[in-house]
Formats: sequence, structure tokens, C-alpha cells
Amino acid sequence: MPLSVRVRQQVVRRLETYEGRVDHFYLDSVGKVTVGVGHLVPGRDAVAFIDLYTAQNGVTGAPATLAEKRDEYDRVAAQPAGYRASWYRSATRLIMLDADISTLRDNHVRSFYRELQMIYMMSKGYAEDFDRFPETAQMALFDLIFNLGATRLVTIFRNLDQSIRVSDWQAAAAESHRPQVSAARNLYVRQLFLSAAGVLPACIPTC
Repeated sequence: MPLSVRVRQQVVRRLETYEGRVDHFYLDSVGKVTVGVGHLVPGRDAVAFIDLYTAQNGVTGAPATLAEKRDEYDRVAAQPAGYRASWYRSATRLIMLDADISTLRDNHVRSFYRELQMIYMMSKGYAEDFDRFPETAQMALFDLIFNLGATRLVTIFRNLDQSIRVSDWQAAAAESHRPQVSAARNLYVRQLFLSAAGVLPACIPTC
């Protein structure tokens, strides 16, 4: 079953709201090299799979070589953590094209959708398959898996997982708080689950 256009549009919109859209390497809140829409670059060899270009005085040049991309990674990784993404611009020499940022983002959405479908299945003890969850619950789980990853979503947030197993969306709202994200982002996910429970009216796209 394809992902609903409505869900996908909301997921993309909110990911860019909370993760930003950055065309150069920077350090995220925990000091990890990141680019695009919150795309974690796990190591200097992972740059081989990211399209970057040389840039000078605002003019895009040639595709960056692997050596140039590794140097860029090392240079940004050596910077102090705790600053806004734009602060790291002065340490960079390479950029991502806007179209490549969108492609990387969309690949994430497709990958997370497959993971969510594989996690939430009736055959694994859930009341419904992921595609039959209320749309707002699907949106909430996209935000959670993007931030936590599939393993932590199920194994660390066990009370949340138990709530989802029985489609208790009000309980899921209470168990969805993440200490490492902003209050606004936690509120967004809480509202989505409460909408799925019928406690709040559907708040898309305003929540």
C-alpha cells in the first residue's frame, strides 16, 4: 500500500520545520556531522554516498571528489558543538544542491515508511497494521522514528510500544515525550496522538 499523499506532505513539511534544510555540513545538537534535512553522516567514509559540490563566492562549481568530501567531514567534525547550523558555514567549502537535498530527504521518508510497516504488523501482535493506523498516528510515528531510529522506538520506549500495540492513542500521547527534542516538537507529536484518539479534533496542517 503506498503512503498517503496527505501523510507524506505533512511528514516532509514538519521534518523541514524541526530539522531545517541545510546545504552544508554542520554539527547537530549532540555533535554529529549532519547535512540536508537532518541527515546524519555516520563517518568520513559515508560521504561517498552524498552529492556535494565545490562552491566559491556563492557560485557552484564541480562535483567534489571523495578526498574533498572527506576533508570537509574532518574539518566540520573538529568544530565545537552547540551552535546553530549556520555557524558552521564558515568552516565549509562544499555544498549540496537543493534537488539533492530533496532526494536524500525523500529516500529517508521511503526508508522509514518501510521500517514502520515492518514494525507495526498484526502478525507481530499489534491491533492493526501500520497502514490502517489513523493518519495522525502515522505522522507521529514518522517523527518519532526519524529522531529515535527503529530499534530505540520499540526497545527503549516500551510503554509507548505497549500503547500502540492496543491502539491506545491517548496513552501513546502520554508516553511519547523525548527529552532530547524541543518542547514544540514533543507537543506536536502529543497532539497528533490525541487527534488519533479523538480527544482533539484533527489538527493537520495547523498542529
